[in-house]
Amino acid sequence: MSACEADCKTVLSFWAPVEADPRCYGENILQRLFETNPDVQKLFPKFVDLSKEQLQNNPGVQAHGEIVVCKLTEILKSNGKFMEIIKALAESHAKQHKIPLVNFQIISEVIVTVAAEKLDGFGPDAQTALKNVLKKFQIDLGAYYEELGFK
Repeated sequence: MSACEADCKTVLSFWAPVEADPRCYGENILQRLFETNPDVQKLFPKFVDLSKEQLQNNPGVQAHGEIVVCKLTEILKSNGKFMEIIKALAESHAKQHKIPLVNFQIISEVIVTVAAEKLDGFGPDAQTALKNVLKKFQIDLGAYYEELGFK
């Protein structure tokens, strides 16, 4: 078993509540992302001019957050074999959405913070495992971004 596979398994052992309610957890992640990194909100055309109050319980934020969490769950369940998933994300986020790679680092930090706060027993070992998976994801995504000529 590779280190990434082991890390995925560690995270998945705590992940059932997230998988059961991706809309809620996704909304929490995006709310925290916009709160702690207001400049990132500008990268979301649907949310760019919305106030903090307008973002709360916003169906668009919930739907996008759900997509983020479902994609992350798919990555975790791939046990480190997520190149096809990453390739598709790189294509859309580099070419269509023009999302700088640094933003994946920012949201990764937020995901770990929210998981640590919301998931029972998601202690230092689980947090490190999630950080490791997200770091590998960022490295692999960066390679595709480079291949696409997007920085």
